[in-house]
Amino acid sequence: MQCLIRSHIPQFIMSFRDYIRSKYAVDLKLVEEMNAQGEPKLCAYLDENSPHFAAITHEAKIFLQNPFDERYQQASWESGDTKSVQYQYQKPNFYGYLLRWSQTKFTVFLTALCAIIFAFEWFGYDESIMTFAHYPADIGEDHEIWRYFSHALVHLSPLHILFNLAWWWIFAGMIERHFGSLKLIGLFFLSAVVSGMVQNWASGPAFFGLSGVVYAVMGFVFMVDKFGSTKATVLPEGFFTMLVVGIAFGFVSPFIGIEMGNAAHISGLIVGLICGFLQAKVRSN
Repeated sequence: MQCLIRSHIPQFIMSFRDYIRSKYAVDLKLVEEMNAQGEPKLCAYLDENSPHFAAITHEAKIFLQNPFDERYQQASWESGDTKSVQYQYQKPNFYGYLLRWSQTKFTVFLTALCAIIFAFEWFGYDESIMTFAHYPADIGEDHEIWRYFSHALVHLSPLHILFNLAWWWIFAGMIERHFGSLKLIGLFFLSAVVSGMVQNWASGPAFFGLSGVVYAVMGFVFMVDKFGSTKATVLPEGFFTMLVVGIAFGFVSPFIGIEMGNAAHISGLIVGLICGFLQAKVRSN
């Protein structure tokens, strides 16, 4: 048996199973597996001795290019069911958890660093932290290199840090697991510096938060998912629309008393889109 495709989103695998069933009268074996890191994914297996093995393997490659095609949804409506899914779990162990954390070292480090900094702010050191970490405000601070990225580590409210770290944890961790820590570290520094420069140009140095970097990691993941030759994950339809809506909200938020760094969001997203596109093309060559 060979696994043709796998995804953490079961609906994608089931719709492909239903399409193959309707076109070739072949039932793929669906197995939900959980690895030692505790990550569940549904796999579609096919017997190598199947007379349609080559054709169905080719169908799997086509499916990965556009899993939202109407023909797959139609096949699910006509012949789909939720049965015949087997479950094979490998119980996560202590080594598995350590391995998973070791694969996201920088994601964990930056999350903890932002949380610690916010805790010190909460206990009354906010003015000192902001004075030390803000973007260079005059020519006397231009040589203080840390200021070009330290502004991304400071947050101004519980909701501010909660939203930023939640998205950072999900998408930065995804990048680090698949492309390594150095790739994520480079993306962090590049997007922090670029988004900071653009936001400073737009509104001055009075801004803080990881949101410019967060938009960069989401843009990176989007481009790798869309243009990569192999898809380790399939993002839900409308993901990019969510990014655009988030940016659009930034322009109307001042009318309801919420100030957002729109310039940092947009510039961070552009950095992520460019880096993700280049990464996708490098992997496809």
